[in-house]
Amino acid sequence: MNRTPGDTLRRRALVDAASGFPDRASVVLYACILRGQDQGDVMARLRLHAEARDWVVVDEVVDQKSTAAPPPLGLRPNWVKVKAYVGSGQAQGIVATAHTLDASDPTLTEWLHDQHAFLSEEAPTSAGTAR
Repeated sequence: MNRTPGDTLRRRALVDAASGFPDRASVVLYACILRGQDQGDVMARLRLHAEARDWVVVDEVVDQKSTAAPPPLGLRPNWVKVKAYVGSGQAQGIVATAHTLDASDPTLTEWLHDQHAFLSEEAPTSAGTAR
């Protein structure tokens, strides 16, 4: 039987989980924040979100925006870094602020599926500063 790379990764994950010594998932933190917004606070919330799930943070990547709505992914200069981490296998997932990435975007979901990666969004705070 021919196994795809995804099949091999899934089988390896099942073996790790069954052994009781699973590898921790590696993630890249990603935010697209308003110019002038405190990125330290935003990244600290994303770090807490990842650490609460026992994920290993490989890098923190920030893009800046000038309006409330984030620009398309193709217009974000640092999105390339996120894609490189996931594409190379250095990160198995992306932890992002709510509304930074459109989880319903078929292009993004297909790319994540092809990379055998996941997206976890940190919920916005009551003040709405997670945007």
